[in-house]
Amino acid sequence: MKKDKKDKHLTEPVAAFIIIAALLLTMAVSMLGGWEAERAARDAAQQTVQAGAQAGPFGGCRQLSDPLLVLVNGQTPLPEGWQVTPRMVDDELVDIAMYEDYAAMCKAAEKEDVWFWVASGYRSVEEQEEVLARAIEENRKAGMGEKEAEEDALRTIAQPGCSEHHTGLAIDLNEVSDAFEKTKAYAWLQEHSADYGFIERYQAEKASITGIDKESWHYRYVGRKHAGEMKRLGLCLEEYVVYLQKQGVR
Repeated sequence: MKKDKKDKHLTEPVAAFIIIAALLLTMAVSMLGGWEAERAARDAAQQTVQAGAQAGPFGGCRQLSDPLLVLVNGQTPLPEGWQVTPRMVDDELVDIAMYEDYAAMCKAAEKEDVWFWVASGYRSVEEQEEVLARAIEENRKAGMGEKEAEEDALRTIAQPGCSEHHTGLAIDLNEVSDAFEKTKAYAWLQEHSADYGFIERYQAEKASITGIDKESWHYRYVGRKHAGEMKRLGLCLEEYVVYLQKQGVR
């Protein structure tokens, strides 16, 4: 009887170890399957977008009915009759559609000692003209010729009428400079911004599509559902609009 009891004490830990190992293996297989499914979804989305892009440029896409997905870029000007319902945030105007999610994002970030402020929000066409003119003039003073000064300015500043800031759904955050990419605030946004409906609009790897160089400070509100999908599929707004159109979304 003593021998049997001793054997029982020895086998119980072994059995427990086997059960735990089996559970861990099951979890690992499940996670691997999830990653593979995620990668497959991203690949399928990219193929869909590329197929749609072959028919023409990403600019000039048909606008979708959801106003949060309004597309404005160098080839697609702001739709006629576009209306902004203004709300003041940090001395800047934004469309009220983003207000609650932006406030919630700031509140969540503050709990982790991360702070945001809106450096630039809504701009009229006239204000965009002034912004572009100032940038061109600064380039001239730096020694650039007329053509070079304008081309350089247009790398990060949209033509009047073709700026996302006209929509009221785009904001420039904190330091409007490349230095923002090195901050704790930027790292927080990379992880959490989509949870509140915001996307980094101009990424370096998407510059050939958006027509704008990387702007780590420029965020666009598209709503939580769309932001989550864009992040999951690895699509910028131009690609996402084409992707939805290919899915039959109007």
